[in-house]
Amino acid sequence: RERARPTPPVMAYLTPRPWVFMYNRYLPIPESSRDKKEKLGLIQKLLPEDAMREIFKRMTPVAVSRAACCCRAWRLMSAHEDIWEKACYDAWRYREESEDTARIARDRYHGSWRHMFFHRVRLRTEGIYVSRNTYVKPGVTDWDNLNPVHLVCYYRYYRFFSNGEFLCKTSPHKLAHVHKTFKSRYLAAKDSAMFHGGFKLACKGDETRLHLECVPHTRPDFTFTTLHMWLRLRSTHPGGSNRLDFVKLASVDNEMNVPHPSEAQWVEVDDPELAYRRSCGINVKRYNGTLPVNELSRGLNTLVFVPWEDVHDHVLNLSTDKMDFFVTG
Repeated sequence: RERARPTPPVMAYLTPRPWVFMYNRYLPIPESSRDKKEKLGLIQKLLPEDAMREIFKRMTPVAVSRAACCCRAWRLMSAHEDIWEKACYDAWRYREESEDTARIARDRYHGSWRHMFFHRVRLRTEGIYVSRNTYVKPGVTDWDNLNPVHLVCYYRYYRFFSNGEFLCKTSPHKLAHVHKTFKSRYLAAKDSAMFHGGFKLACKGDETRLHLECVPHTRPDFTFTTLHMWLRLRSTHPGGSNRLDFVKLASVDNEMNVPHPSEAQWVEVDDPELAYRRSCGINVKRYNGTLPVNELSRGLNTLVFVPWEDVHDHVLNLSTDKMDFFVTG
């Protein structure tokens, strides 16, 4: 007895569905794409995978991420854990031993160095942190001057090193002009307006809170003034660590007590309207040079990280005619 043939898929529905016949039908692979070696570039054909991995280890994390966008082979190569292991050791060696970095990667990030690098904040050393500050200054209107007010613009620059040191400077010059001084320690040492010092964690266990202390400036009468800064480190995207929010900036004379920020001041930094109020100069206090401890309230805009290769084309180089205020995100 003959077995009844099954009903075609298109007849199993009340409404004809011809696309059902396309299920489980695959297109044949072209002959030209079957050989994987034909897809590889010249450098991939000449160098073995181990040699390419050693080259990736010696590249910066930004260069590795850019190389991952070139082809599928380099994208898979950039995800290798050995590459990001060296990057993690270099990123946090200024404040912890290599054993501590390995323990944190094992306990917090399940042994993934790549996941740790992209989700743990770090101070970046391959560029400079910049803040643009503006305020309105009253002018004089007479036969020669026709501007009743002036828009004053100045910048704060910070560069950090992997050994726990930093350089900072307040200057009216733009980023494209000042970055040469920060890239050379020789030029930075000759600059009289340059400050240098060391940084550390402001609160134990919180990697986002930083305390910066400059080397004391000694006067001829053997009195000195020390500049203290408290900053909050954050990221706008995974692996960014590209924002430094000012919490407090204070100058302390001689051996006076350092005014550390309170917990409320650390929490206030999360207020989204704080950056706008600071850029507009709201609640700015006049500087009094006679006080032994001064808490400065002007020029506390958020610092933005700029890599060395972007210092000439960055938006912070625009003049006040093209950009009056700059509010960071």
